[in-house]
Amino acid sequence: MKALARCYVWWPRIDTDIQVHVAGCMSCQETRHAPPRAPVHPWEVTTVPWSRLHLDFAGPFQGHKFLIVVDSFSKYTEVREMSTTTATATIDVLRDMFATHGIPDVVVSDNGPPFQSKDYGDFLRGNVVRRVLIAPRRPAGNGQAERVVQSTKDSLRRIVKGTWKKRLAQFLLHQHITPSTVTGHSPGELLMGRRLRSCLDRLHPDFLKDQRERQELAFDKTSDRPLRQFELDDPVMVRNFSQGPVWVPAVVTKQTGPVSYRVATASGEIVRRHVDQMIKHTPPATSPQPLVTPQASEAVSPTVVQEEPLEVPQDQPPVPTTPEIPCVPSESAVSQPAPDPSLARPRRVIRKPGRYRDFVPH
Repeated sequence: MKALARCYVWWPRIDTDIQVHVAGCMSCQETRHAPPRAPVHPWEVTTVPWSRLHLDFAGPFQGHKFLIVVDSFSKYTEVREMSTTTATATIDVLRDMFATHGIPDVVVSDNGPPFQSKDYGDFLRGNVVRRVLIAPRRPAGNGQAERVVQSTKDSLRRIVKGTWKKRLAQFLLHQHITPSTVTGHSPGELLMGRRLRSCLDRLHPDFLKDQRERQELAFDKTSDRPLRQFELDDPVMVRNFSQGPVWVPAVVTKQTGPVSYRVATASGEIVRRHVDQMIKHTPPATSPQPLVTPQASEAVSPTVVQEEPLEVPQDQPPVPTTPEIPCVPSESAVSQPAPDPSLARPRRVIRKPGRYRDFVPH
């Protein structure tokens, strides 16, 4: 309009007057184009995982509706199928996530009815979570969630095999283990502090070896006891998990693993036990034969005892021998108990424990 006016007329401050006239034209203002976009105002950078969450609903897509939750720090994504998008259903899903990952500081969402409801606000307020609603009709304000919605839909379109839940699980696993171009680490590693395993990890030749070395190093730090070893035919005592004593004697027959053995019990049963269920056993030594007294010999064996004549030197008079008398066991001799063989063995000194010194036993 200003260029057209200059072709025919001119007066001082002609451009300013034309601008003022157009600004006051109501029909011109109602049909004008949108102003230039403002510079992008980025969200504050979070320094800890699961501190600020971005929420958004997606769908219906392929017959399903789902809620998407994105962690701003780790970019970890949670996708939950929703049969309804009410505030109650949304609260139930968020409560389950909070029980798994903890309560965040801030939750960002659009101005949908579930997020503006009183129940939703009371739920966040009760958990001391700040609710942030973006400007209405401006999805770019919740760009993280909107971008994940697009990625989720694209991935579900490309994964064609399996049910919808199976394809969704495959997408989430790939998203959780793929390093982010922003952070340089996978979302699962940043959120959980560990590297999530997948089938691709089994292709790495040194992964299992490194993992075993780390496990052995951690075990060495917590345990300094040497591993007990058993040889074949070693007498042992093993745990008894059936009726009877807690430990039963057995013999090692085979080593079935680094810490497991196969043993044969005294009853002939073959069982498998861990080294923690086995202890070394020393069988009791063979007891010496007890001294046989005349009373004991009469009580044990009612046989006839013959005494052979002793050879006497020539310079000594012969000793008269007693006639042979059969030994018949009497009732008193039979009922008399045999002497305790342990009396013939040395006995150790028995000391009473110190806890019994405080009173006199009866």
